[in-house]
Amino acid sequence: MANTNQAPNVFPPVVSVLGHVDHGKTSLLDKIRSTSVVSREQGGITQKIGASEIEIDHEGKKRKITFIDTPGHEAFSNMRAQGVNAADIALLIVAADDGIKPQTKESIAKILEAKLPMIIVFTKIDLETANIEKVRQQIMGEGVILEGLGGDVPYIGVSSKTGEHVKDLLDLILLVYDVAGVKKDELADFSGVAIDSKVDRRRGTVATLVVGAGKLSVGDKLYLHGVESGKVRALIDPTGKNIREALPGAAVEILGATQVYPAGSVIYNREVEPAVSANIQPAVLPPQDIMQFLQEEKRDVIPIVLKTETAAEMEAVKNSLGEKVLVIFEGQGEIVVSDILMAKDFHALVLGFNVEATREAKTLAESEKVFFKSYGIIYRMLEELEQLTSAIDLQDQPREIGRAQILASFVGTTGPIIGVKVLSGRLAVGDKIVVMRAEREMGKAEIISIKKGKDDVKLVEKNSECGIMISPEVDFAPQDVIIAYSKK
Repeated sequence: MANTNQAPNVFPPVVSVLGHVDHGKTSLLDKIRSTSVVSREQGGITQKIGASEIEIDHEGKKRKITFIDTPGHEAFSNMRAQGVNAADIALLIVAADDGIKPQTKESIAKILEAKLPMIIVFTKIDLETANIEKVRQQIMGEGVILEGLGGDVPYIGVSSKTGEHVKDLLDLILLVYDVAGVKKDELADFSGVAIDSKVDRRRGTVATLVVGAGKLSVGDKLYLHGVESGKVRALIDPTGKNIREALPGAAVEILGATQVYPAGSVIYNREVEPAVSANIQPAVLPPQDIMQFLQEEKRDVIPIVLKTETAAEMEAVKNSLGEKVLVIFEGQGEIVVSDILMAKDFHALVLGFNVEATREAKTLAESEKVFFKSYGIIYRMLEELEQLTSAIDLQDQPREIGRAQILASFVGTTGPIIGVKVLSGRLAVGDKIVVMRAEREMGKAEIISIKKGKDDVKLVEKNSECGIMISPEVDFAPQDVIIAYSKK
């Protein structure tokens, strides 16, 4: 990456760490934290808030970096809906001994969708089975063009076990950040992105938030979707220390919210018209017929986003689902915008048990034509899913499109030619066929050519006599019946 003369940003970059499970994200973050100046000076980072802040010596200066430990794809989807990003840079973690995996591909898609600067980090380079060159080619195959190979996406190999190149990675993060020229202004109006939120029995609602712009101070009011949702009683930094204010790039824990914030929610300290406005009236949706979902396209399985009120309900529902129902995302709580976006991306339906959809989710579902439905009785949900899977089974059953009787056979220059008379429907080149003798199936094949007289033809209809060639060869005899079928 080319160097830059631009002065470094005084505020820290916010870095999201994504990748496939077991590819070393946690181990790398642990190693990074152990190299931090802050770690040595203050006795270690207290991981209370799902984010970490480190400080390193970089080109003679102390620089900070904020890592989001658990951004989650839900957060990315919700941020996309509101046109914001919590992160300035994404690290894509790929194990050098394992390569591209499904979650790696999903992570790449989310990073590209968010238009974030990206650094590819090959982990586990200390292993004998590590093959960076092979994994580089796999990354290129996903449309990510690396530096030195015609593109501008930097990459680096590291070992969390030995610490090899970990400091180089931190320097690279700051270089990418400085080159990107990210502008952060503490004098701007405050906005931040919720990374996590939960209810603590002792402290009440606790939210983890990354400051995007402006400054958040103790005593500020909190607004979500233009509606007041609490007041900052305390701000806690990643070391567990109480602070009076949080500046751009900082990750903090907030006490004082009056509701649990969905991951990726944009929080303000003033009333702001939301991107998906809470003032929009609830969408008036007609009663949804689950069978209409099947008419959109042919499906082998039914992908669903499943939301329940409790974890116990989730297990009960999942244990009752048929094998053709695939849960692509699950969670507790009401159906929210990110659930609709997830379903849109995967052409799935959204089902809720004992939960409802938010007004924003209903509005988005209507505009994006995403199917969703909530149930209060479990057997009704399962009954409708069973109807849908039954319809899929019917789709998979062959449909007869033509029938012919074998009259004779001839030896051609390229194989046997079967003389037939079409009894119903039609036969065409490319048709899948089954040869039947009484009620016994003799074999399946495909029609590869049809001759009518001396002419090659593509299709013959009822009452026509012709010669056909099939592949592969099947045992047949005069009076056997050929049935052409379709699964469409």
